[in-house]
Amino acid sequence: MSFIDCKIVLLGESSVGKTCIIKRYNNNDFNDEHLVTVGATHEVKDIIIKGKNIKVKTWDTCGNEQFRSITKIFYQGADIAILVYDITNQKSFDELKNYWYNEIKDKTDSVKGNNFLFYFLFFFFKIIY
Repeated sequence: MSFIDCKIVLLGESSVGKTCIIKRYNNNDFNDEHLVTVGATHEVKDIIIKGKNIKVKTWDTCGNEQFRSITKIFYQGADIAILVYDITNQKSFDELKNYWYNEIKDKTDSVKGNNFLFYFLFFFFKIIY
């Protein structure tokens, strides 16, 4: 059985919910308490769309500013970039606009030649008790 590979990378500041989104998508699991991602991790999920087998590789990147140089290697070659921010944290949105969007656009245009890279803005709402 052959698969079409699809690399999805989630980008944004630390603690905006990137790991929670991936865990929910891949395992239908949610844990509101988890450790901060260091570097990057990834998970794989096989899906079928219109009879085509797709291997979805979701990459969870570290959002801490001190690790940004490391994070760059993980989103090269991405087919989809999901930019994530915390609606209760204005700084996370500002960094999305001022850093992450331009970073992914600049770094992937040279790799992909402006082809097939999609940008999605994902709004993540935090529930505060």
